[in-house]
Amino acid sequence: MKKFFILVLLLICWPSITAGAQEQVPEEAKVLEEVVITATGTEVSAKETSVSSTVITEKEIKARQVTRVEKMLRSVPGVTMVQSGSRGGETSLFIRGSNSNMNQVLLNGIKLNKVGGFFDFSNLTVDNVERIEVIRGPMSALYGNDAMTGVVNVMTRKGRGKPTLSLTSLWGGHAEGHSSNNLIMEQKASLEGSYKQFAYSSAYSRIDDTGILAFNNHFASHVLNNRFDFDPLENLSFTFTNLVVDSYFDFPTSSGDRFDPKSLGGNGLDPNQNNTNLNLVFGLTGNYWPTTWWENELTLSYVRLDANYNNPANPAEVAFQTTDYFSRDLENHYTLKYHSNFRFGDEARIGSITTLGLELRADQWKGWSYGFDWNLFAMNSTHNKARRGSTAWYAQEQLALWNRLFLTAGGRVEDNRAFSKLEFCPRASAALRFPETNTTIRAAGGRSVKAPSFLATNSLNPFFLGNSDLMPEKNNSWEVGFDQWFWKDRLSFSATYFENHFTDLIQWAQTSWTTGSWFNIAAARTKGFELALQTQPLEGLTARAAYTYLTELKVLDDGGLVSINIISGQNLLRRPRQTFSLDLGYIWDRLETHLNGLYVGPRADRRPDPNPPYYARRLTNGGYFICNLAASYDILRNWNNVKKVQVMARVNNLFDKHYNEIFGYSSPRFNIIGGLRFVFQ
Repeated sequence: MKKFFILVLLLICWPSITAGAQEQVPEEAKVLEEVVITATGTEVSAKETSVSSTVITEKEIKARQVTRVEKMLRSVPGVTMVQSGSRGGETSLFIRGSNSNMNQVLLNGIKLNKVGGFFDFSNLTVDNVERIEVIRGPMSALYGNDAMTGVVNVMTRKGRGKPTLSLTSLWGGHAEGHSSNNLIMEQKASLEGSYKQFAYSSAYSRIDDTGILAFNNHFASHVLNNRFDFDPLENLSFTFTNLVVDSYFDFPTSSGDRFDPKSLGGNGLDPNQNNTNLNLVFGLTGNYWPTTWWENELTLSYVRLDANYNNPANPAEVAFQTTDYFSRDLENHYTLKYHSNFRFGDEARIGSITTLGLELRADQWKGWSYGFDWNLFAMNSTHNKARRGSTAWYAQEQLALWNRLFLTAGGRVEDNRAFSKLEFCPRASAALRFPETNTTIRAAGGRSVKAPSFLATNSLNPFFLGNSDLMPEKNNSWEVGFDQWFWKDRLSFSATYFENHFTDLIQWAQTSWTTGSWFNIAAARTKGFELALQTQPLEGLTARAAYTYLTELKVLDDGGLVSINIISGQNLLRRPRQTFSLDLGYIWDRLETHLNGLYVGPRADRRPDPNPPYYARRLTNGGYFICNLAASYDILRNWNNVKKVQVMARVNNLFDKHYNEIFGYSSPRFNIIGGLRFVFQ
């Protein structure tokens, strides 16, 4: 904790320490104006954006040397990431205290979420990623159901120039040091370039991590991320997006490795429990401008999410585990999206962008489960399948008045088979710009919805019986804030206050000793502040900080359930009231370093009891502060076809902090990885 406050003190004092160096700032080192695309679907200057947004650039990703998107999201205001144990464990995103299934995740505008909104970030890597945009607030008006509290849009790189081949090999290990179970390997390759009207970029990564536990904790993944662009005319372009994710994860516990061992009174750690995932994404986007004021865009996409769980019987190692069990969950998503943008006027006086759009979506689900109990010598199996379709129409109007007032209003009408009626989601926002002081004041509000999952509406399992009468979950949200730029845009500060009012939340309830189902019976409210600071005080030195304080995380109505997961008047689980992140980067000639610090405050959690009657209890999971350090050095530059040879090193959890992101699941301690990167052109 002392290290945390020292870093905060340095951050607060930094502007005054460097104030005397303002006159030495080179004129040529100017900060390029940042734009945001996801907030409206069109390019808008960050200074004119009327909603809370964060843009993560490729430069920042490379400086931190991270492999997964979730590592970058941890430094975003209002965001909390929760990972169950080691790498490969289920990794969830919480924005502004919402549930983890209330945020839409996009790849080049293609939706990646499962039906019902959940997305596991454990396998989403930064391979071929050029930028990540995070929009906070209700976005169903533009992006449909699931975008209740935010949108994360991952954008890949368009190839440019001569063919460029990059090869990276990194090797390292964990401090846990369980004999051979401490090895980390990361291998990457990418190729990009362009020829006339054709551009290409492709990246592949293989990750092998033997884990942090003594046995059965191996994670492996193969990821291929492709983008191909074809621009036959100046006003016509096509983009093909493809993502393949193949992963395998061994995990010996379902309740937490700190409690499951028999030596601690648990049922025992499982020697061969595992899951596999094979996810496929295909998308084709065509963009056509018949005139300078009329833009048309059509996207066709197919997403396949295939998850398998395997747990053979191990009665000798795990008490009561006498059943061989296997399950598979398969979802197929087909989407057609079309929109037109009509641009009129001049932003210097009165400018207008009118958007009209249509989205057609078809979703399919198949679920299998098989279990053979060797004690009873009996076989049980279930087979679920369902289809769901939706049609949505949306409109949006953006007005720019005299480069000072920027207004956005829109709405979406969605006809979804999961809804009993048409759902209308409006949204409006405004930004008032004061160029004289380089200040922007903004306000936004809207209504958003989330459809129930296939399991909640169509499951045939009597204990988790689907309820076809479920209504969508709803959120009425608003925010106010301001953004301030100083020192020729080399220093910026933003502050936002927000509120979310969630109703018709879906909860499972037991209806008898042997049956249960889902019902719209709960409500909750979250409120809080977000602060962000970014500065480039000296050439080569950058600093970024984010702080979030949730003033309220209250359950308003638990629906009468007797459950520790949701209790009226108490906080929602696993949401810290306070989070703070600090990023410091420095480039000097061929050396680049980056320090990342993250503080996550105490939060309510649960401790399961593996023994009869299996009652869990609430507790407070303590806060933690961790530091990550990355460094690289170019040992060779521009030698024949070798553009760069770079030595790289990354240290995670620099001070070897012992902590649990989820209570009972050990989080990775100190680990280090390093190697070489070769770039050929």
